Amino acid sequence: MKVIVVFNKFTDEYIGITYATDDMKLDEAACCDVHFKYKTVDMDPETEVWQGNFAEGAVVPLGQQKTVITETELDADCQDKIFREYRYYHQLNVVYGVLDKLIEASTIDESLLGEYRSMRQYIDSIVSNNERYKMAYAAQDGYEYRDKAKEREVLNAQLEGGLHEVLGREAHPGTPQ
Repeated sequence: MKVIVVFNKFTDEYIGITYATDDMKLDEAACCDVHFKYKTVDMDPETEVWQGNFAEGAVVPLGQQKTVITETELDADCQDKIFREYRYYHQLNVVYGVLDKLIEASTIDESLLGEYRSMRQYIDSIVSNNERYKMAYAAQDGYEYRDKAKEREVLNAQLEGGLHEVLGREAHPGTPQ
């Protein structure tokens, strides 16, 4: 099949491919050349891919395609793994605990700790209040409070059987995706 390979006009970097069905006509002349340049090649998009730039690229079988791994992806995966084990508030709680012990054992001038103590008091107050909310919702008729384990159990039951691959799920702030 004739396929048009699309490249950045200025850098020769590969962008993607386009092709027409039998009922359509598509050629390079019909494509916008303001930002792009093109190559027409014979290729089966089901079994082959373009790999490389305008000058040095070629059609290769899918099985020979290089997998691109970026530093950004690896960093995001690293961050996600850490976050799954130690969410930010867990990390901060560990640091706060050590910092509190260091402050107790030191002779730091108390006047230098005002903002820190204020922050700790605020966080403790919010966390305590949050625990009261959880207990109140769990005890209140008309609400079904789900802790994290129950939340995960329900989601897993909803998406069992591969449904998650079809539907996906909406991102929720504060949860790993």
